[in-house]
Amino acid sequence: MAYLFLVILFLMNFAQAHDLQYSLKKFNNNIVLISFYFPDGSKFSYESFEIYREGEKIPFQTGRTDALGRVVFIPDKEGQWIVKVYSEDGHGTNVKIKIDQSLDITTQESLFKRYEKTFIGVGLILGIIGIISLFKCRR
Repeated sequence: MAYLFLVILFLMNFAQAHDLQYSLKKFNNNIVLISFYFPDGSKFSYESFEIYREGEKIPFQTGRTDALGRVVFIPDKEGQWIVKVYSEDGHGTNVKIKIDQSLDITTQESLFKRYEKTFIGVGLILGIIGIISLFKCRR
């Protein structure tokens, strides 16, 4: 059982290494800059992105992140904006940005949202272990 616990810890560390993080900044003239990176500091470089206004299906802007993993755009109105970044190997995230009347930015990300996949993975592993334990106890 101790070995299984060590395997779970190892897998959680591996999963966290693939967690895509970001930082958000605003500059003069309402320029929004989002930098995407992994926990080890490596940049999410040259990956695809799409920016959507709230309720719209056609992207406001599309492109690729630059060499430093950055996306830059200038919102033209207030409301919720969604920035989707993704790579061909499945990494990616959606960032929701709220632009208020003065065109200032805010973002909301809960701790659960950031580690959602880790929580789900650990839950599945523990559920499988529980089911296996039930079948072993019945015998």
